[in-house]
Amino acid sequence: MSHASASRRTSAFRTTIDPAMAAVAGRTLFRLIPGSQIFAWVIAFSVLVNSLLVVVPFYTIQVFDRVITSGSIDTLLGLTVLTLAALGFSACFDIIRYRLLSRYAVGFEQQIAPLVLRASIYDPARSAESGAHDMVRLRELKNFISGGTITTLVDAPFIPLFVLVLYYIHPVFGSIAVSGGIILLLLAILSGRVARREMTRASGAASRAQQSLDTIVRHPNLIRAMGWTSGAIGEFLRLNDQALAPAVRASERIALIAAIGRLLRVVLQVLAIGAGAWLVLQNEVFTGSMMASSIMISRTLAPMEHLVSGLQSLVSARDAWSQLSGVIVPVLGMRRRTLLPPPSGTLGIEGVGMRAQGTNRLVLKGIDFCCLPAKVVIISGPTGAGKSTLLRLIAGLDRPSHGVVRLDGASLSDWDPDQLGRYVGYLPQDVELFGDTVADAIAGFEETATDDDVIAAAKYANAHEMILSLPKGYETEIGRDGVRLSGGQRQRIALARALFGDRRLILLDEPNSNLDPEGEEALCSAINDARARGLTLVIVTHRVRLFAVADHLLFLRNGVQVAFGHPSEVLPKTIGTVASMRRGSVSSTQPKPLSVEGRL
Repeated sequence: MSHASASRRTSAFRTTIDPAMAAVAGRTLFRLIPGSQIFAWVIAFSVLVNSLLVVVPFYTIQVFDRVITSGSIDTLLGLTVLTLAALGFSACFDIIRYRLLSRYAVGFEQQIAPLVLRASIYDPARSAESGAHDMVRLRELKNFISGGTITTLVDAPFIPLFVLVLYYIHPVFGSIAVSGGIILLLLAILSGRVARREMTRASGAASRAQQSLDTIVRHPNLIRAMGWTSGAIGEFLRLNDQALAPAVRASERIALIAAIGRLLRVVLQVLAIGAGAWLVLQNEVFTGSMMASSIMISRTLAPMEHLVSGLQSLVSARDAWSQLSGVIVPVLGMRRRTLLPPPSGTLGIEGVGMRAQGTNRLVLKGIDFCCLPAKVVIISGPTGAGKSTLLRLIAGLDRPSHGVVRLDGASLSDWDPDQLGRYVGYLPQDVELFGDTVADAIAGFEETATDDDVIAAAKYANAHEMILSLPKGYETEIGRDGVRLSGGQRQRIALARALFGDRRLILLDEPNSNLDPEGEEALCSAINDARARGLTLVIVTHRVRLFAVADHLLFLRNGVQVAFGHPSEVLPKTIGTVASMRRGSVSSTQPKPLSVEGRL
């Protein structure tokens, strides 16, 4: 079944979560995530857990007030068996709710991670602007869901139940519990404010430290060659210290507040025993009630005490969810586009202009041309003319400030991004290869790639023989980003990747910048073969060697279209600039001299 004829109701056209959720707030969004109804079961089991725990104080009352006075061993055994059974069921229900939360946490990450990654792919600049990496915050939120703070929050509403039981035993015990709960609540609020203040200070420094670490990991050879090892490590440690200092302060202060909370709970438990003893002496309660009240007060205040120490994770989780919901809501709000028929490769640029990010300065203005299938357009011009920017607009990576880029008459904004990507081959100026081997690098992330497809793409790029000359051929390990290959090898393999699959529009940014004369000849041959197969090619280059394969030449200067047409028409208008470009590339490419028609 073709993409265009597939049912609009199939899962291939819908995210796991309904896009209508994009219009709701983050809190509602969380509830609508598939599987979130599991929290209803968690609450139900929490009711059972807390209800069964009430049996402990009543067991104490019965032992002290009935068994000891009556001396009945059978009553003691019966009460003990019933109490142990209730506690056993409570423990089982507690285990079940923890398992439910743990499994939901895993499912939650599986649901949200694709949306976070999709947001990063569609908006790469966002990851650099965010306070922390989105996937790190997602893991943080998952750990929070599967941790103990959730159950503490669920248990907190049962505090009034225990307080009522204490008031039923005697108002003094209830008053002690209420007073302690209020004090612990104030401590929890203080703990949360301390955590938020310090973590806010740490977030920016943590982002800068992570960026420094990424730079060191990605560019170790440059750092070592330039003698920057000590300086790079020192810079990372400095930034890392700036991130750690607020976190340490927050942990220390929260630990102090938590210690006060624990001390308060113990003190209140002691006061309850003392008050109970006084009430026993006044004949207002029995001894069993005194012991039961002490246990009940400890159980009542336990969730509040845990909340004091766990509020830091709660604040962090809330911030993480706020960040993640801000990331995924725009993704969910993206409307599904109707899948268009496969393009023939007709490219139309209509009055395209582009402003520099954050300014009103135009880096491109008034670009206007058309290219039919099976044609080659060379984009040339001096440095800073806007060539790579134009290529990114054609690739759909950026949107023009004004004007339209069309493929087969349809604006790029009307194409489904994933569908468009299947027909566009893109070779960026900074080549990065993915995967473990050469074959993986050519196939990229194509799930249906076969060995025949990989070899065919390599042959299209005239890189097959070069790849076979590598130590293990197509199974040669390339290292991270292809670091084990030379610049020319990476560029030729990246060209094969751009030609992989059913591409109709090929975009190449400086594809010969790292190639020797032999590699450049192979590139020219690959371009001619691609044109013969009906592909449209748009190539950015400073080096005039590729002018020989051009059907059209687009010359830019300062973001303005100087000329567009056949090279024989354009070159006379730009001969001074082209001559200087030619002199700059003579040493590496040794291009052929200009012919009378202006072709090379």
